[in-house]
Amino acid sequence: MSIRSLVLERFSQPQKCHGHCEGPATPHVVRDDGTVTVVATACDKGYVSRVVAYGPKDSSSLLRSLVSKATASGSEVKEEDIRAATRYAWDLGMEGSAKGAVFKASYWTQNYRRTESNDPDRGALFACTTCGSLFMQPLSSGSSLCPACSGA
Repeated sequence: MSIRSLVLERFSQPQKCHGHCEGPATPHVVRDDGTVTVVATACDKGYVSRVVAYGPKDSSSLLRSLVSKATASGSEVKEEDIRAATRYAWDLGMEGSAKGAVFKASYWTQNYRRTESNDPDRGALFACTTCGSLFMQPLSSGSSLCPACSGA
């Protein structure tokens, strides 16, 4: 089973949107090169709670680069903003079909801000609800479309 298939099977259940609306947030694949699958968990309005890179080895540098590029106009992503974990067969419920480490997960969570700003106009990462691309806009924006899809 591919990492993408495994991730979508095991981690596709809705979660809570943290830091935006408290509504349901669902995972969406934003990049997949056949080796590393990157998933953004976003609410219906596109606010991204978390971005995770799943792969056979640590993908922290890839994830940092991806998030840094998307947030270039809004914030700097530091190495300590990216967390890493190893997922094993036993914690994925795969006892009979696999042994040991199954994949590595590197993740960035938007609400780990270094500032305590509650400014509704602060920059935030969103995923376009049409094309899935990651982009920055004010937290209070009512748009769920990236500049390319909105024609802005």
